[in-house]
Amino acid sequence: MFNSSSKQESLPGYKILGKLGAGGMGLVVKAKEVRNNRIIAIKIIYPKTVKMPSLFRSFRTEADLLIKFNHPNIVKGYYVTPPEGINGLHYLVMEFVEGETVQELIDKTQQDKEDAIGINEELSLLIIMQVAGALEYLHTQNIVHRDVKPDNLLLDKKKGIVKLCDLGLAKGVTEQAKEQSTTFGTIAYMSPEQARGQGGLDIRSDIYSLGATLYHMITGKTPFAGTNDLEVMAKQVLSNIQSDEIKNKNFSPLVLYFIEKMMAKEKEIRYQTPRKVIEDIRSQIDGYRSLEFHPE
Repeated sequence: MFNSSSKQESLPGYKILGKLGAGGMGLVVKAKEVRNNRIIAIKIIYPKTVKMPSLFRSFRTEADLLIKFNHPNIVKGYYVTPPEGINGLHYLVMEFVEGETVQELIDKTQQDKEDAIGINEELSLLIIMQVAGALEYLHTQNIVHRDVKPDNLLLDKKKGIVKLCDLGLAKGVTEQAKEQSTTFGTIAYMSPEQARGQGGLDIRSDIYSLGATLYHMITGKTPFAGTNDLEVMAKQVLSNIQSDEIKNKNFSPLVLYFIEKMMAKEKEIRYQTPRKVIEDIRSQIDGYRSLEFHPE
């Protein structure tokens, strides 16, 4: 197990500066890379994770993609240990983002306001537009993220940009076509086809999750709630979003349009590409044109 007394010995070439977070698979630390004299983040997975084939594959998938990809709105990976590990450890060295997650921003905003409203409408749209940029890049690479949510969006305070992270569930469109029906992702944000456990997900599933994220950002609530996961999954498939949650807060009608179009139950009705999401939001922010959307 990774501990303070073995930090330097276990990770030669890195000076550990502190712990950033921990989860079921492992922990993330802030460190200084001695050779390049730069601050980085290191995701170190637990030994038990290595013994779980599906989780270990998820770690390797994320590492390979983050190292391969190069986009300003996706966290950059620099190095991953070989499959056998180093000194008994498996870890991924990646870009350090100075800031907070969008989920943390939502939580902080709610603490500061009596009516528990979410993030400012304009800021929310600017964030969503940048995440759509990351999804457009994944789309060109034929990759579906499958877990877009506020917890996986990092706000870089120094650079003023948003970074999509956690590609552990990401998969190629071609691979998905061969996949058995299985439910992946976070229930509160997953698309109806994802909630049904359908294989062959495409970028439109991520667009739905992006819409659910926008809903959460501006209202301070997830689109659907229930007493258990099965109830929430059923609502993702069968229920429409509560537009009153937005209308009663005096948000722009176009924000309701964006959410309804991204979260349409039928994927053929949704935005078909992230590029179109970007174009429409940019037009709203710039004030160039208005939109009309009439859901069935």
